[in-house]
Amino acid sequence: MMDTIRVGIVGATGFAGAELARLIAQHPVFEAVALTAGAEAGTEIGKLYPALEHAYPKTTLVPHDDESLLSCNVVFTAVPHTAGMQHAQRLAEAGVSVVDLSADFRFSDKDRYESIYKTTHTAPELLEHAVYGQPETMRAELARLAEEHAQGDAVVVGCAGCYVTASILAAAPAMHAGLAQEASPVIIDAISGVTGAGRKATAKTHFCSADESVEAYGLPHHRHAPEIAQAYARLHPRLGNESLAHVIFTPHLAPLRRGLLSTVYIPLAKQTTTRDLHALYEKHYADEALVSVLPEGVWPKTASVEGTARAHVNVSVNEEEQIAVCMCAIDNLGKGASAQAVQCANIVCGLPENTGLELLACIP
Repeated sequence: MMDTIRVGIVGATGFAGAELARLIAQHPVFEAVALTAGAEAGTEIGKLYPALEHAYPKTTLVPHDDESLLSCNVVFTAVPHTAGMQHAQRLAEAGVSVVDLSADFRFSDKDRYESIYKTTHTAPELLEHAVYGQPETMRAELARLAEEHAQGDAVVVGCAGCYVTASILAAAPAMHAGLAQEASPVIIDAISGVTGAGRKATAKTHFCSADESVEAYGLPHHRHAPEIAQAYARLHPRLGNESLAHVIFTPHLAPLRRGLLSTVYIPLAKQTTTRDLHALYEKHYADEALVSVLPEGVWPKTASVEGTARAHVNVSVNEEEQIAVCMCAIDNLGKGASAQAVQCANIVCGLPENTGLELLACIP
């Protein structure tokens, strides 16, 4: 039997925070000892989310600055950008490791973060040592954090977002093999469910606007494009961190509660067939616990991963144009947010990364 690992969730009333609470309730090692909220502090979480009542009976949400967080081994910060860095700084100073779901620790370069998010980064000393939380492509770096955490040091993980995760996993094998033309743009069309926009309704996400409608947004330069470009550059053998890949990214909002499908179009640097590229993808992901390459001709769909930590991937080649069409389906709240955060925390805590995450989608 392993010792219980005490965890906290800052922002437990948002969709990602509540999903974290759901996942941790089923985790064999993690125990949620502090769930925080802003205006809803003092409310029982089961009254806001009745699905959590059985797992958290009579559990009252506490304020974000509650001292109970400081007794945790790991705290998840499921908050918007700018709030993530504030909470992380206080927690890290108290010796608590942080897995941040905001955008505040996704870029190691302070100037790049500030130019994209148009705000000052107030914890640059943490930013320098934080690791990007996308396990399939940053496993060695997360393993280094695990060693530091085991020695009693506080570490920070900046989790990749949902659009970026699906776009990375769709393209990673081709990028890693150097198959992408370096000078040609990679085009990404991605479609997300409405929960990706957060719990608070807006004019765009209100039921009457979102139902029976699909629309693009964030054009022409969505702030996730540089994050995807950074990840592709890390993977490509001839680019690296000093450069960025060329990315054209268009997100779309669909009338779904959960789910995200990213389709990535990669101009190929050499002649490749669907069969060869599919074989490359199978080999690349053969040992991954939470990524499945589907059989040729079986395309990823969001319903097959809803409520899970899994990613479904497949690929085809337009052989006339020599463009790879790469797809990845994830649950935007699962592998795109909370489940990936738990996966990162598992690694940091020295656990098998799929601990507590072997979930299957409902059928049909």
